[in-house]
Amino acid sequence: MPYKRRARKPIDHAKEGRIMTTNKTGRITGTEMEEAISRFERDCRSDGVGETVRSFIREPLFIWMDALAQASDESVSHSEGEFHAECGLDRNMIMRTTVGINRMLSIRDVFLISAIVDERYADRDFLMSFAERPKLSRNAQRLEQLLSDSFRDPLARPDMKRCDQAINMLFDIIDMIPKTYRAQPFAVISYIMWWMGQEGAMASAISALAIDDQCSLAAIVCSAVERRIGPAWTSET
Repeated sequence: MPYKRRARKPIDHAKEGRIMTTNKTGRITGTEMEEAISRFERDCRSDGVGETVRSFIREPLFIWMDALAQASDESVSHSEGEFHAECGLDRNMIMRTTVGINRMLSIRDVFLISAIVDERYADRDFLMSFAERPKLSRNAQRLEQLLSDSFRDPLARPDMKRCDQAINMLFDIIDMIPKTYRAQPFAVISYIMWWMGQEGAMASAISALAIDDQCSLAAIVCSAVERRIGPAWTSET
């Protein structure tokens, strides 16, 4: 599947008519985010990184994964373009998720992997273990293998419903948080779109880089799209 070059401008994520997947009760302020980050960093120092990651991320990650599983459930009849799994990410859960994916790349990566890899191969215990201890050899090797398989195996095709649900939830998170914290969510969206073979990957990556020009994940997606490199499954269609 060829990748068409997108216009070099940030994506307009406020899609008209897009159904919200989060419990939206007012946007999160910069002050709230700063306080949440300070609490996260303080807890890391006092309780240790592993314990802090568990207390901050376990609940929102599992809510996120429940929504992904519901979206991809083949036993549920979904009307094309109309299904949106309910997601219980309230303001507190969104703040915790945003803190996590901005302060630790391992947390960002588990949200990404959970969207593109079936839970049978990347279960919750592994994802939490990686979030807490990304440098542990077995965790790093397994994540690398999951990413390699998803990229190189032509049979590793996206679960479009699962990916769409992840993108919808990330856009809803973006709608709730201050602009300065949106780079990593946009970067994850860009990777998922690239994995799906969607043209919007470039625009989302540019949106991330417009906020943080050091966002490596977004830069990787931009490079891949510019060079017309896609996952193996796209060459089989």
